Amino acid sequence: MPRDKRKGLWIDLGIMPYKPAFDIQTALYTERIEGDLPTTVIVQENNPVFTVGRTGSRSNILATEEKLQELGIEVIDVNRGGDVTFHAPGQIIVSPLIFLGDIDQNANQYFHHLEDVQISVLNRYGIKSEKKEGYPGAWCREEKIGGVGIAVRHGYTCHGFSLNVNMDLHPFGLINPCGVERMPVTSMRKMLSRVLPGEQVRETIKDVMGNVFGFDFREITLNNALNMLKNPPPAGTAESFSYKSKQPRN
Repeated sequence: MPRDKRKGLWIDLGIMPYKPAFDIQTALYTERIEGDLPTTVIVQENNPVFTVGRTGSRSNILATEEKLQELGIEVIDVNRGGDVTFHAPGQIIVSPLIFLGDIDQNANQYFHHLEDVQISVLNRYGIKSEKKEGYPGAWCREEKIGGVGIAVRHGYTCHGFSLNVNMDLHPFGLINPCGVERMPVTSMRKMLSRVLPGEQVRETIKDVMGNVFGFDFREITLNNALNMLKNPPPAGTAESFSYKSKQPRN
């Protein structure tokens, strides 16, 4: 008899700048570690931004500050693993706040299971992808289509993975993605020669995540999630950006 799935929360932030999205993740993550919040997955798209991980270097950003300002691309240092990458609308970012003990995995096993999630999602759309030794994420032959970067504290995870769906890939040419010179990237849109319905891809990710990690996720609004917190993010975060977040279906 199959084991009943655990319960978890699913929060879709829609599209918002990286900084307030990170503030929201930090607030939820803190109370997840303290045991005041169940397993929670945050889904979002961000305004154009280059993020630089703990082991990364801004020297892998090849454009000048003037060029970045002209293009409207922010640069932000973050506490995930890895080097520099690009986020923008059309790329779905998934940040699970999971206690590794609940899924009986160590950080390395969990990391590779996030790659498995990406590969399974892509497979449902007829896109063949695979892992590449020494280069995290999901790859379509020599082109990277999804990245993975996590942080773990006291056994609790944050950050997660990104999947290139319909995004503009040109800004990747302004960086050494993940610190690799001239690394080719691709997207679901490029592989299939059509625009993918973002909401449908999100649903597929939620279904695959539930199957891989054994969770039944319930969608809640950002405001409902923030109301659960003892220490919410900076004043104005929810009011300024929650109108862009997705509303859960009944």
